Amino acid sequence: MTAKMILGVVLGLAGFAGIAHAGDDVPIVTQGGATATLADVEGFLRQQVPEDKRQGFLGSASRVNQMLIGILRDKELANQAVTMKLDQDPQVQAQLAYARIQILSAQRMHAFEAALKLPSFEEVAKEQYLAHKSDYVSPKVVDVQHVLISLKGRTDDEAKALADKVHAEAVASPAGFDELVAKHSEDPSKAGNKGMIPGATSGGYVPEFAAAASKLKTVGEISPVVKTSYGYHVLKLARIVPAKPQEFAAVKEQMIAKLKQDYLAEQRTAFLNKLDSAQASVNPEGMEALRKRFNLDAAENIGEAINATAKPAAKP
Repeated sequence: MTAKMILGVVLGLAGFAGIAHAGDDVPIVTQGGATATLADVEGFLRQQVPEDKRQGFLGSASRVNQMLIGILRDKELANQAVTMKLDQDPQVQAQLAYARIQILSAQRMHAFEAALKLPSFEEVAKEQYLAHKSDYVSPKVVDVQHVLISLKGRTDDEAKALADKVHAEAVASPAGFDELVAKHSEDPSKAGNKGMIPGATSGGYVPEFAAAASKLKTVGEISPVVKTSYGYHVLKLARIVPAKPQEFAAVKEQMIAKLKQDYLAEQRTAFLNKLDSAQASVNPEGMEALRKRFNLDAAENIGEAINATAKPAAKP
């Protein structure tokens, strides 16, 4: 079955996320000696796509198509590897064993988080908001229109002289700024935006440009000529929205999400620290085998390092 033909079977999968279960071997599509099943899709999603992104992922036929093609290819290659007895290689078996450990480890952490009883974060969020109201402010928005005089093909003095001329004309007739942009600006984007630069004080622009924009106070005001790495600019203030405090309702969900994220991180850390607190016992023979296997003769004494950093067992 070709990649194009696979597209015909993917449209019904958009509502699949979370439906399949381990051991669900319902076939979806077969190619050569491989079959992609619902269980395969479940495994792929759990390994490759975050849970909150899966529904959106499955909503795209092209993405599902590529997923199925990848599953079929991987399964066919895996089948070939088994036929070649590559799965019996000790190194491959070690990788497979450790992959199982990682999957089970991740599932244990998932189960730990799912079992947590989350406190109510709204009251804490409200207290934080009231204590730090100045932190919750919508930033000032400054949109400008500009003329750029490039240094390409002219000396610095020539570029500055032309920029001064444009500035004088702009001050004399701010309403004619569109014509100045069309006639003089060498910003390649002017054909699409007519020299308009939204959010000109943000960190996305060179400091000299952002600083000049931030000094403009009145719509229609013309800036002095400002030099940046791009050349000389003349700015006109097109729109300004003053910074204003945000209401709690506008930031509540964001704050609660952050508090939940921090709480889960603290709980995970405490849980893992408890595991790590048990006394480590080093087997000298095993450590020597490790040293020989991976040529660690020049390394520090790993066994001593482990003993030195291992914490005593936690008291009950």
